[in-house]
Amino acid sequence: MRDLTISQEYLICAVNEKGTLFTFNTEKMVCLVAAALLELQLEGCVTVDKKYITVTAPLPGEKAHLRPLYDYLKGDKPMRTEKLLEEYTYSITDARLKELMAAIGDSLVGRGLVEPVQSGLLGRKQGYRPTREAIHSVVDLVRAELLEEGEVTEDVAALVILLDQGKCLKPYFSAFEQKEMQAKLQAIAKTPSGKAVRDMVEYVENLIAIMTVLVTVFT
Repeated sequence: MRDLTISQEYLICAVNEKGTLFTFNTEKMVCLVAAALLELQLEGCVTVDKKYITVTAPLPGEKAHLRPLYDYLKGDKPMRTEKLLEEYTYSITDARLKELMAAIGDSLVGRGLVEPVQSGLLGRKQGYRPTREAIHSVVDLVRAELLEEGEVTEDVAALVILLDQGKCLKPYFSAFEQKEMQAKLQAIAKTPSGKAVRDMVEYVENLIAIMTVLVTVFT
């Protein structure tokens, strides 16, 4: 389903059976933020380095599902990556992460790809349960590019890296298939044209490393 974006495809594959990301797997939530950031970066709306995120262009209308994150980043000066992750994953309230997930989820509801559901102890959380067709479309897209002969696009490479780092591949791919996909990405990363893949791997691993430091600080 190539007309979907990285963050939309990630959400479809990352949510649990209750339609939510809010579990003890913090990496899964960090990777949702990473998916949205990568999407903004590829669109030319922000620049990202190891320490700072800077807004560089207006948000296009077709990226409205990223408005909550974009508006949070849009300030008088660049935002430190640690501050972003702290606010989205370790704040007293999870309001910002909920807002981002709701914007992405609602964009999929409007297309009939996910169903809004109530989750949480008292049904007070909003979840987004993807349809079987939506899941199969994304999984088939990944399989076609990473497990068959052919070109691997930048977006699919990013999606697989995020799903891997978020520990979301196991429900959809066998251990053998996961190893095959990782081997193909590693092979691409070693080629002159594989710089984008190398940069994405480093980018996501850097966010996970920062998150690990924050875990130590906040526990």
